[in-house]
Amino acid sequence: MATHFDPYPDDDEAERAPCGTWLGEASDGSSNWAHVDCGLCKKLKAKIIAAHEASEAAIVDQMGDMAAYMRVGTAD
Repeated sequence: MATHFDPYPDDDEAERAPCGTWLGEASDGSSNWAHVDCGLCKKLKAKIIAAHEASEAAIVDQMGDMAAYMRVGTAD
């Protein structure tokens, strides 16, 4: 049984690992790279980390935009 990288291991709705492998009874996921033994996940590690960081940065940007909007809306 292979252990794939899963940035959100508590998300029960995840069907595929970032490497494209279907998750299920024959595989497992971990957010700790030390536990990942999938060769494809390890090969794609830099790309997976960059995509995850970009996603988190977009969320933070959106939160900042929302906070700025709320500050303007309450200034009336």
